Amino acid sequence: MKLKPIAASMAISAAMALMSGSASAITVSGVTWDPNSPFDFVAQSALFESVATTAGQTITGYGKINLFNLEDQDSFCPGCELTFKFYDYVLAASITGTAGETFNFTGGKLDVYVSSRNFSATNPATATDGTLFLSLAGIDVNADTYTLTGTLTTASTIGAQIAGQGSGYFNVTGGAAAAYFDTNGQIGGSDILYTSSFTPLATPIVSGGVVYTHAGTAEITGDTTAVPEPGVLALLGLGLVGLGAARRNKKSA
Repeated sequence: MKLKPIAASMAISAAMALMSGSASAITVSGVTWDPNSPFDFVAQSALFESVATTAGQTITGYGKINLFNLEDQDSFCPGCELTFKFYDYVLAASITGTAGETFNFTGGKLDVYVSSRNFSATNPATATDGTLFLSLAGIDVNADTYTLTGTLTTASTIGAQIAGQGSGYFNVTGGAAAAYFDTNGQIGGSDILYTSSFTPLATPIVSGGVVYTHAGTAEITGDTTAVPEPGVLALLGLGLVGLGAARRNKKSA
C-alpha cells in the first residue's frame, strides 16, 4: 500500500496528538495526577514512627498521603487512599538526646499502597492492605553510607521524648507506578527527595510488638513522566513507516 506524503504526515500528527494527550493525565491503580502540573511531583503526608537512640537500632513507621501535587484525596484518589510503611532504617551511632545533635541512618525502604478508605492511625496494618503502588529504597547520595540524616530540635534525657527533623533520598525499585517515578531527577541520580519532622505522641501506639512513640509529617518531592501506551507507540511507528514509504515513492517518481 502506497501512502501519499500528506497521508503519512496525518498519521504522524495523529500519533503525536495521542502521545500529547496521554501526558496530560495519568491514572495508575485508581490514582490520577498530571505530570505537567507545576507541582509535579509534590506530596504531603502524616506519619507515625518508632524511635532509635542506640547504634544498631532500627526505626519503622507508617502513614497516609493527604496531598498529591497539592490536590486533596478526593481529587487524586477518588474512593481510595494512598498509605505507606517505612522500615529497615538502622541508626549509625548512638545519640544522647541533646538539642542540635545530629543523627544518621543507613538502609531504609518505603512501600506505598493504594487501598479502600480504611486507614486508621492507631492500626498500622491498615497502611499496608492494598495494591503496591511504589517500592522505594534509601540511597546514599553523598558517598558516606548514610541514607537519612537529621537534627534533634529538643533536648531530653528520655529517648521517647526527643523531637527532630530529617531528610534523605529514595530510588524507585518497583510497584505499579514505578515507570512514572523512576526519573533519576534528583541528586546522585536518585528519584525522590523527602523531608520529615517528628514529635512525641502523648500516648504511644503499640502494635505487633512495635511501640510507635512519635507522630510527624513528611514532604516528598520529585518528578514524574508520562509513559506512552503501547497502542500510541504502535501508531507512531505506523506514521513513521508511512513517512518512509512516502519518501521512497517521491524519489522513484
